[in-house]
Amino acid sequence: MSGALSLNPSYYQALKRLTLEMAGISLGDNHEFLIETRLSALARREGFETLPDMVDELFSVGQTRLAVHVVSSLLERDTHFFDDRDSLNYVIEHCLPKLHPLYKGGSIRILSFGCSSGQEPVSMAIEIDKVKDRFPSMGIEIVGVDYPSVALDRARAGRYTHFEVQRGLPIRDLITYFDKVGEDWVVKEDLRKRLSFEDFHLLSKPDDLGAFHIVLFRNRLSLYSAPAQVRVMRSLSEVTQANGYLVLGSEETLGQLNYGFDVVGDHTALYRKREAVVEVVEDPSIKKPSDKTHFEGAKRRLRRYSDDTLDDDNDAVASSA
Repeated sequence: MSGALSLNPSYYQALKRLTLEMAGISLGDNHEFLIETRLSALARREGFETLPDMVDELFSVGQTRLAVHVVSSLLERDTHFFDDRDSLNYVIEHCLPKLHPLYKGGSIRILSFGCSSGQEPVSMAIEIDKVKDRFPSMGIEIVGVDYPSVALDRARAGRYTHFEVQRGLPIRDLITYFDKVGEDWVVKEDLRKRLSFEDFHLLSKPDDLGAFHIVLFRNRLSLYSAPAQVRVMRSLSEVTQANGYLVLGSEETLGQLNYGFDVVGDHTALYRKREAVVEVVEDPSIKKPSDKTHFEGAKRRLRRYSDDTLDDDNDAVASSA
């Protein structure tokens, strides 16, 4: 296997460092063949004659755009439809029933963080469509974000191979929600209206994403380095509405890294964002009401007022006599 490798050995370590610095994820050891396979395809798409040519330019010129595409290719995940269905069910059975009374007549937003080629948000959209009658008069938008990549382009197109739809997608859902186009399957337009996809550097500040009522961040946290976990959780906390939800993989937990999220009951992978505590600033010029719970003082003042009034009346009567 090593005879097929074309890069200088030092480049493997440099690419691993680049991935850790840009994405906060370590590729681990013995990933040389994976690096060669994924980057060779990228080199062809970028117009380089060989993989070493592309890597030479990457480290000699330092193109930011090329670096992002290199890292995205190395981190592309092999995702399945309805992967970890238990955690998806949290959304249907807990989050939406809690949010519906609050947002009936309005809409909510769901974020799929690190959506890769889109199987997670598409699966979520299918499950929501099946139960839409349970949540009338509430719009639901699903936004998938990830690094710019071929995978994200495929998510936008909603186009999947026959091999991909066979992994996790029930045949009934395939027929209901997909159209056969050539050799591939394409998500039907009615379902795609719920979905949008955006390029996003997963370690950057999430200012442009807006706020979300539910965030899906499933089976990804452990891949990040400790500093990157802090950055990601800070970002997710910032984009989650107060009383909104964070959904992890069914075997995951935040532990002490909660950033304002509290676990919901015994669902260790489901968290709710704490409502912000508003600090009340009091105006000292405004007289505050008494905190007394009895009326003895008022009764005494009333008796004194009555006695004084009675004395005045008696004096008045005596004077007239």
